[in-house]
Amino acid sequence: MSTHLRTELGAGQTANALRVRAHWAVSLLLVSLSAAGFWLFARGFLLSRMVLPDQSLPEILPFSDPVNGSVPAAAAADCEWYPAKFERAIVLVIDAMRVDFATWSDELNSTFGKSTSDPVANNLQLKPYHNRLPAIAVLSKARPDQSMLYRFRADPPTTTLQRLKGLTTGQLPTFIDAGSSFSSSAIDEDNWLKALRRPPPSDCSSMNRSRNVVFLGDDTWTGLFPDDLSDTRVAEMNGTEHGAGWARVRPFPSFNVWDLDTVDDGLLSRLPMFLLPPESKDQSQELHKERSQWKELVKQPHMWNHADFGNTSQANSMTSDKVGPAQLYNDWDVIIAHGLGVDHCGHRFGPEHSAISHKLTQMNQAIELIVSAIDRDKRPTALYVFGDHGMDPKGDHGGDSPREVDAGLWIYSNKKWRNKKGNERVNRVLENAKKLSMSLSSLPDEDLREGWWQNTHLSDDYISAQGEYLLKAPQMRSVSQIDLVSTLSLSLGLPIPFNNLGTVIPEMFAADDDGRTEWGLLYALRLNAAQMLRYIEKYVSNSRSHGFADEALRLWRIMYERAEVGYRELADSKNASLEEKVAAEYLVFMRLVLSSLRQMWAQFDLMLILAGLLTLLLSIAALVILYIQARQKSLDKILACSARACIGGGIASAVLSRALVPVLALHWSTFEATVAGLAVGTAASFCIALALGARETPAIELAITAAKVLNMVAAVAGIIHLLAFSSNSFTFNEDSVVLYTVQTLVVVTAALAAGSLAPSVSKAKRAGATRALVCMLAILVINRGMRYSTVCREEQLPGCKPTFYGAPSVSISTIPLAAANVLMVWLIPSVVLYALRRSHSDRAMVVRLWVSIGMRVSMGMAAVYWILDSIDSQTKGADAASASGDAANWSDLRMALARMAVGIALGGGLAAWYASPFCIDIKLPDTSAASGKSKSKSGKAAIILGYGNAYGAAYLMFVTVVFCVLYLLQQPMGGIMLSLLFIELLLCAEAFDALKDALEVTSLLPAQAVMMGLLSYMGYFATGHQFTLVSIQWSTAFVGVREMQLVLCGIIVALNTLGAFILAALCMPLSVLWNESLGSRVLRLAPNNYLSRVTGSGAAYMAYHMAISTSSAACAAWFRRHLMVWKIFAPRFMFSVPVALVSGAIVLFVAVGLAVVHILRLGLEVNLH
Repeated sequence: MSTHLRTELGAGQTANALRVRAHWAVSLLLVSLSAAGFWLFARGFLLSRMVLPDQSLPEILPFSDPVNGSVPAAAAADCEWYPAKFERAIVLVIDAMRVDFATWSDELNSTFGKSTSDPVANNLQLKPYHNRLPAIAVLSKARPDQSMLYRFRADPPTTTLQRLKGLTTGQLPTFIDAGSSFSSSAIDEDNWLKALRRPPPSDCSSMNRSRNVVFLGDDTWTGLFPDDLSDTRVAEMNGTEHGAGWARVRPFPSFNVWDLDTVDDGLLSRLPMFLLPPESKDQSQELHKERSQWKELVKQPHMWNHADFGNTSQANSMTSDKVGPAQLYNDWDVIIAHGLGVDHCGHRFGPEHSAISHKLTQMNQAIELIVSAIDRDKRPTALYVFGDHGMDPKGDHGGDSPREVDAGLWIYSNKKWRNKKGNERVNRVLENAKKLSMSLSSLPDEDLREGWWQNTHLSDDYISAQGEYLLKAPQMRSVSQIDLVSTLSLSLGLPIPFNNLGTVIPEMFAADDDGRTEWGLLYALRLNAAQMLRYIEKYVSNSRSHGFADEALRLWRIMYERAEVGYRELADSKNASLEEKVAAEYLVFMRLVLSSLRQMWAQFDLMLILAGLLTLLLSIAALVILYIQARQKSLDKILACSARACIGGGIASAVLSRALVPVLALHWSTFEATVAGLAVGTAASFCIALALGARETPAIELAITAAKVLNMVAAVAGIIHLLAFSSNSFTFNEDSVVLYTVQTLVVVTAALAAGSLAPSVSKAKRAGATRALVCMLAILVINRGMRYSTVCREEQLPGCKPTFYGAPSVSISTIPLAAANVLMVWLIPSVVLYALRRSHSDRAMVVRLWVSIGMRVSMGMAAVYWILDSIDSQTKGADAASASGDAANWSDLRMALARMAVGIALGGGLAAWYASPFCIDIKLPDTSAASGKSKSKSGKAAIILGYGNAYGAAYLMFVTVVFCVLYLLQQPMGGIMLSLLFIELLLCAEAFDALKDALEVTSLLPAQAVMMGLLSYMGYFATGHQFTLVSIQWSTAFVGVREMQLVLCGIIVALNTLGAFILAALCMPLSVLWNESLGSRVLRLAPNNYLSRVTGSGAAYMAYHMAISTSSAACAAWFRRHLMVWKIFAPRFMFSVPVALVSGAIVLFVAVGLAVVHILRLGLEVNLH
């Protein structure tokens, strides 16, 4: 409110001071109870496994001694489980290298570019990600005994952190791991990196040191292995190393998906230090040429000129007094290099963008140079090139669609490790294993039964108009990603990690057969199977709730013993056929265990699930009772009659819960028992206390009124939404369910408004009904428009066509779409001004300055930001994310625009609103029209412009400030859809206020809360989101941020994802405040009761979201053994938790606790007498 108005009206004296402590206490209680319910349910539902600390030791084999079966067998004197095939290894991870990226097809080059009779085929172009890694094909064809390409199938979730865990430990991820995708906690279970760095036993003859390791690239590795990947240079310089091998570690930040080059340049600029001998004058021309080629691979020149190549005296040099350039070249054992350019290109531009071809070409050249260096080395060296996951058609990953889980693996060595005879024997083993698998009552997963696979990802991209494949899908070997762990370990002479569930890749050991000694593959499989059985037995003995069915354990032991019996028969004579049969039995045993664990890893804790559901149901009941009671009395009285009951009931229930844990043999921790008891007891006590403390029982009115009909229809609409989660098809088509229910509710509301337009109805009622009808019809039209914006789930294809980015199969917005977003810069401020015009609130100075100028400038900068982003992405190709030249200037300009847009909104708009929120002004009357009158100090009558909607307009100004920030964080289509949602929420507030006048009722809050809740879901889907991990728009994390800052970037992504829910929650208080005059007698006579009504509206809105979330939780628990539980039901529950809690926290804490309270306090200061 302006100083001028304060002077004219004088300082107010309010007899009834506004008290907010009760609001904060009740709000905090309800949100905490809801959070406790979700936590308890998640503890019982989201599977987790026990991590065993045991380690496989090189000197002890996993099976029993043949003479004394009660003790483990001892390894040979060299302490190698399997004789090492390679002395050195290079692990090159090309993040998101899908299997078809690595596959070469001669048909592609020969077919495309030729004219055919099929117009569709003529228009098809070679995909930018195909045939870009020819080095793999050339070397595999020229040296088939030294290399092989595999389909490398990942276990979901396909996020890098979970995949690295599997690729190093051999373990399966549990679903709860997805929550830690972006906070790398150290791995504390056995893995091959730990085995590399572990000091050797003193009695091992061939090992006198731990291995020397080099790591370059994605810093996720150093978060997972802080000890094993700790650079030892400083310790070497200080003389504090402990005799272990040296390590050189250079991690680079991994989360800036807009940066395609920094991580790749970092590893490519340092690999020559280890692969090429130190520079000297007498070096061959070939080495000089290779060094120049390495330098040309680095896109950013400053990345090549780094201090690592400096002398020992430089702080950042890789050399030390004990490890010089010669040692760095000669003495490394394992190099791990993890590049991110391909993955970032997918996230930033999508796989259809030309930039991905440049990144794959860069990696192809790197592979050629690495192979050249390996071939010069006389020591047996293996190269493993693989992707940790694939990517979907939009370039994202995280889910379990075929293109996300199917990565590629290429193994190469400078020594022969395959031969024709071994390949034939492997094929017979695979065939025997398939037959044996099919004879079992419990079948392993299909991808584990089938050793071969048709590369359909290659053929699916080239289809004629008649639906015929233009390209034949090549056949290739298929292995699981965790199979790398046992394969790499044994090939380097290391023990297989204790917790490993992967199986050795057969081709690696099948050629180890001299006709006299034991077949290498059989011995490797026996080691592997014994290690796996040892792990299962230890897990069962250490965990009472291991979740393994007795029948499954019995079958596993039978399968293993069956293979062992066959193995012992081979002791007397060497029989190739029997070797292959026994090898197949070991293989089937391990695949059966892995398949079973994929399906039933851990036991659900049903008691925790029930405790969580009970707490959630009681929380909903508490919210509903609060809404009812808040209409009758203040929050102070509500708190007074329930506080003691909550404290006493909570403590008593917590004590009882802890006492019952041992009696009922529950596997609860003390903390879980305390939380469960405290939450259930407190929630139940709150509900009972309020129910018993009601002053009077509301009379039951049997008459059917229009208001009752509307609230009943709203309840039915909400129930339809609740029941959608009882079916997997309705769950993944929730966007259609929401559209149907909200449109039905809008139509019914419009019909009730139309019913009040009869000639017999008073003019005032008809005016209200007309306003309500127009608003509802506008919402109907806008909802249909919002339905145009879609992001499709995998399950919705091919019937769904994505439109969110302006074109299918892209993950960046088109330039025309970004340009269309500019229209919102004019539309939204204009709509706000129009909404304020009816009460003359648009005449106020704060409106003219903020809405007409400040809001348009802030939104304009946001719109220009996204236009530049689209131009930058679509016109610069592979150089779009380069850190040099024009791209850097665009980046600086975008950064400045984003920060200024937020600064204007928060630093200007919010500060102005806080100082003077009311959209009112005062002037001497020139006409008789006035929305409110007062006497100035001169005694003349004054017109108060904006008087009739003083509180609603003041609160709307606050919402517009937050909207500007949310608008910036939405991509162009998201900005358009969020703007349309904002218009709908304003129409909803106006419509229900008008309908109350038309129907002569004081409140339609239940129906309004349901409609606003449904509209928030409409906005969520329209802004490019689905309830899947892959739909999260991670690229928005860097809007206004240069480098990865975990907390800030996480908040930005959360605001982008939950923007629609936040906006709807902020608008909920308008259901009470809209068209509330400055002189409201209800407010001035009983301000605390009025605040209680606003809090009650927030409780009703939160109750709707809590009901939706509780329904998703209950259905997920009911379908916990359903085939689609982890694909559909569990993700829906996980997303529902932040939706419900954020919606509740925003409406109760931010909207009511801060904004509404601030406005009410200032309004009560005004003396209108």
